[in-house]
Amino acid sequence: MTEPIVALVVEPLDDVYEWSDFSENAAVRQGNLQQLALAADTTPVILLLPATEVLLIELHLPINSRRQLQQALPYALEDHLANEVETYHWVWSKQPGDKVAVAAIAHTTMASYVQRFNEAGIKLHSVYAETVFLPVRDQTVSILLNRNRAVVRFASWYGGGIDPDFLLPFVAQALPEHTQIQLWHTQPCVDLCWPDHLTVNLSALPSALSLLRPDKKNELNLLSGSYSADKPGNIRWKMWIPAATLALIAVLTQYAGAITAYKHSQTQLAELESSNRHLFKQAFPHINRIVNIKAQAEQELATLRKQRGNNGSVYLRLLYQSGQILSQDTALQLQALDFAKGVLSLHLTGTGIAQIENFKQLMEKNAGVKVNIQSAETGNNGLSAHIDISEKVL
Repeated sequence: MTEPIVALVVEPLDDVYEWSDFSENAAVRQGNLQQLALAADTTPVILLLPATEVLLIELHLPINSRRQLQQALPYALEDHLANEVETYHWVWSKQPGDKVAVAAIAHTTMASYVQRFNEAGIKLHSVYAETVFLPVRDQTVSILLNRNRAVVRFASWYGGGIDPDFLLPFVAQALPEHTQIQLWHTQPCVDLCWPDHLTVNLSALPSALSLLRPDKKNELNLLSGSYSADKPGNIRWKMWIPAATLALIAVLTQYAGAITAYKHSQTQLAELESSNRHLFKQAFPHINRIVNIKAQAEQELATLRKQRGNNGSVYLRLLYQSGQILSQDTALQLQALDFAKGVLSLHLTGTGIAQIENFKQLMEKNAGVKVNIQSAETGNNGLSAHIDISEKVL
C-alpha cells in the first residue's frame, strides 16, 4: 500500500500548502491546492489543519461507558465552544484517569476543506489539527512559530493557535507555573523578550512540516463519522447543517409565534364575549337565558322600535345608539348606566381620554344626540368617565 504524504495548511485564505512524504530527508514543497493535487496524484494525503481552527482540549469525565460518554460530551463541551455545540464536529479518545481528549471544529470549516479536496481529486487519508503533531514533553510548553501564527501545546491533549503578537502575554498570564519552553521557529524571533523566570530553548526549522511528523499512534482523526473517507456522499450536505438548523429554528419560532398569536386572539375573543354578555344583561335584564347575543338583541330592538311613539322610547333609542358605538371599541367598557328626565348617564372605563372623545364625536355625528362629558379621571386602572347623553331639542 502506498504511504500517504502529509500536507499542512499554511495560509488558509491564500490557498497555500506545504507537503512532503515520509522518506528520510524528504524535500518539503509548497504551492496551491492544484499543485498539491498534481504532486499527490493517487497517493492519499494526511491533512494538518491550522491550530486556530481546531479546539484541542482534555476533559475530566468519570464515565466508563462509551455510550454515556457520547451523550455527556456535548454538555461538557458547551462552555468551551464559541457557538452552539450542534454547529461543531468533534472526535474524542478515552484517556487514563477519567480523562477524555477532544478535538472540535466547526462543521462549515471541516466540510469546506473536505469538499475542496474532493473537488481537486485528492484522496484524504486522515485529517488532524497540527497541534497534535507538535512534540510535547512533561512540564514543558511546546511552541511553533510559523509565519502568521503560533501553535502552542501545553500537554498531550491541550493546545491551540494564537497570533504571535499575543504570545508573550498569553504565556505569562495563562501559564505562570511553567518555566520550560521549547520553541521552534521558521522565521527570526529575536524581538521576543521572554520573562527572566522562563527557560526557553530555541530551535530553528527550515519548515514547519520538518517538525510535524505523524506516527501510527496519532489519535483524534477528524476524518471520521459523517466525514469518514468511505462516505464521500455524506460530505457535501454536512456543510449545510448549520444553515438547515437555523432554518428549522426560524420555522419553529414562526410556528410558536403563530400559536401564541392564536392563543392571544382566543383570549381576546373570550373577553369580548364576556363584555358583550355583560352589556346585554344590562340592556335587557328581563332575559335570563342568552343563546345568541346578536339574534336576541336584534329581536329585542325590533320590538322596541315599534314602541317609539311613547315617551319611554327615548331611553331605548339612546341606549341602542350608544350600544352601536360602544361595540366598535372593545377597550371601552360600560360599567353602569342610568336614565332620568330624558338623559342617559353612562359610566365608562377605558385606556385614555382619546377613547372618550372619539365616542363623543361618533355619537354626535352618527346618532345626532347631545353628549356631555361630566368627568374623566385617570388612575392606575386606566380611565374612568361619566357621560350624559340626551336628544337634541329642535
